[in-house]
Amino acid sequence: MTDYSTAKKWFKDSDAVIVTAGNGLSQEEGLDILSEEDFDNRYGEIAEKYDVHTIGDALDKKFDSWDEQWQFWSKLINDYSLNYEISPSMKRLKQLLEGKEYFIATSTFAHFFENADFNQNRIFDVFGDWTKIQCSSGINHGQKDDREVVKKYLEGKGEVPKCDVCNSPMELHMPLNAHFFPDTDANTRLRWFLTGNEDKKVTVLELGVDETSPQLLDPMVDLVKQFPSWHYVAADLDEEDLPDDVQKQSLACSSNIHDFLKELVD
Repeated sequence: MTDYSTAKKWFKDSDAVIVTAGNGLSQEEGLDILSEEDFDNRYGEIAEKYDVHTIGDALDKKFDSWDEQWQFWSKLINDYSLNYEISPSMKRLKQLLEGKEYFIATSTFAHFFENADFNQNRIFDVFGDWTKIQCSSGINHGQKDDREVVKKYLEGKGEVPKCDVCNSPMELHMPLNAHFFPDTDANTRLRWFLTGNEDKKVTVLELGVDETSPQLLDPMVDLVKQFPSWHYVAADLDEEDLPDDVQKQSLACSSNIHDFLKELVD
């Protein structure tokens, strides 16, 4: 049984906390892109027409028309983001970070942290955010919010959004193809945050990061190795999943995120 007292002390003493959140956190918030459960019931026409049975497969599929693509995207965004209700786990995470300097790097892309009122300048959506759109031309013409587009589609009045610069159709700001342009401003803010806390007491909190987002795991572990005042706390990893030379500075709890945050906060 994991002794959480060490982790609690690390968080209490920390000058800053870095949260890395991946697919496990997304599942905790209700979005499992790899699950076949309920997909055919929710999106039956798409499942039958394109022989896709998970959200991940459907996102990777090129539909016959942009209008059909946007009808599907709008349903997804409405189901998982516009109707999002903050979970008990997210509430506990807010409690854990209360009064702390923090930064969140996440591959979840469904606007969870923004919807939960975390500081938007302290969030880096590594895989983008599907409440934003970008030009499909392959040229970076910037991003725009798509929630009004989604609402119009849900009302049956939707029109495919077009780029203000070149009039190409707009697509989700996600790595669905080679056109994805990461949020360089947020990436820069994260890098400055890391640099500014090199000599301080920092705890890295890993929530559900897996092989789908290695850029959120290995680089952070390497930073903890580099700085003796840093610690690494992982919700759902086993001790052997972490390198031997970082284990003295780390705690692998081998738990689900809900129970993990409950132990830390309650």
